[in-house]
Amino acid sequence: MAGRSCCRRGRTRGWLAVGALALAGAGCAKPSEVRSVLPTLEAADVDPQAGYEPLPSLRASELLPPELVAGPHHQVRDAVASDGFLHLYVIDSSFGTFEAAGDDLLRVRVHEIAALAELDRMQKRDEFAGAMAAGLKSPFVAAWNLITNPVDSVLGIPQGAWDAVKRTAEIGRRERGELEDSGLREFIGFEVKKRELAFQLGVDPYSSNRELQKQLNRFAWAAYLGGLPFAFVPFQDDAAAEIGPAEEGADGRLREILRDYAPEDLRRLNRIELAVMGVRAPLADGFLTHPWYSPRHGTILVESLVALDLTAERASFIETSLQAGSEADARFYQRAAQLLRVYHEGTEPLVRLLGQRRAVMGVTEQGALVVPLVVDHAVWSRPAAEAAERLVETRRALGAPATRLLVTGTLSERARQEFGARGIEVRERAFERLAPDVAGAAP
Repeated sequence: MAGRSCCRRGRTRGWLAVGALALAGAGCAKPSEVRSVLPTLEAADVDPQAGYEPLPSLRASELLPPELVAGPHHQVRDAVASDGFLHLYVIDSSFGTFEAAGDDLLRVRVHEIAALAELDRMQKRDEFAGAMAAGLKSPFVAAWNLITNPVDSVLGIPQGAWDAVKRTAEIGRRERGELEDSGLREFIGFEVKKRELAFQLGVDPYSSNRELQKQLNRFAWAAYLGGLPFAFVPFQDDAAAEIGPAEEGADGRLREILRDYAPEDLRRLNRIELAVMGVRAPLADGFLTHPWYSPRHGTILVESLVALDLTAERASFIETSLQAGSEADARFYQRAAQLLRVYHEGTEPLVRLLGQRRAVMGVTEQGALVVPLVVDHAVWSRPAAEAAERLVETRRALGAPATRLLVTGTLSERARQEFGARGIEVRERAFERLAPDVAGAAP
């Protein structure tokens, strides 16, 4: 599971604090982050006297390969905390300080820092200065200072400018003023360029990294209005790019869709796919307008479910995923869908899906339960014990012959023993075992 991270300058903010992030194509703000899937542990939950394990103290130098620990533009602080499920990292960089809850999101943020360095290098060249000067001739861009003072939101324009663009789209051509018409046309062109730029850099155009959004927006406006060729962007690092199992394909179909489709087009495509899967319209609407699923991550989740060919009750996954109360939760469900997909395609087919409280699981032809658990390293805590007992109860209620827990990371020795004593088969580092070619892919 990948958790929330933010860019900060100066004083450290709490792990549950998150800035409002405008949704592309929606013009609304996300609520404050409240993690719902993996619980926040209290002191009693990890009390050794009650039979549980304390939270570990970790070091980045022992957890990570050297290239993740430090690079030309970043340094991961060596002291790493744990919340009982995820590693909690702090990254110092040339562009501010970032927090990353989870190994997956750490890889994403390190790659984004490299992309920021490349954008910074490009913006210091004469070609960019010329493109910037050309872009400032646009009345819409000049009115909102979109190049000289770019906003740090997904939309790439301030809320007031977005409201103006929406109004322009709703009125007839003859009623539009020059500034209104310019704004609508230029926003559409900017959006296309921004996705192309993000694709070349290997980053998510809907990332919650506000510093990355700010620099992507600046460069995309200059590139669109100033004619800056994208051959000027040589940076690509496929190994660190945010490409997950659901994006693998014979011809890169999904990668091209994510690059070429606007957010509303992605929603329309996902709506069709969900309808084919038998997801009722109100449930589909709830998912497609959910504040924590970006167009990109929602599309990856849906495409993972589409790949579960002939699997019944896929709507139960969507219904359970609506409980996401944070970006971390949304990433948990997306990664769980990807994990069920690689199990279905590479190990044995899943014939149906089940949702139980906040958990999702698959059922094989032989009736075995397959449960994805998206964690870095989980200790034996009160919530872990309660989850284990629920799995035992579910197995008995369904008459399942086996329960397989697919863990993206690892469990402590004590946790492995406790799950095993309850007849639950644990498969750690599940992506590496099931799909080695995408094991290091970020969500």
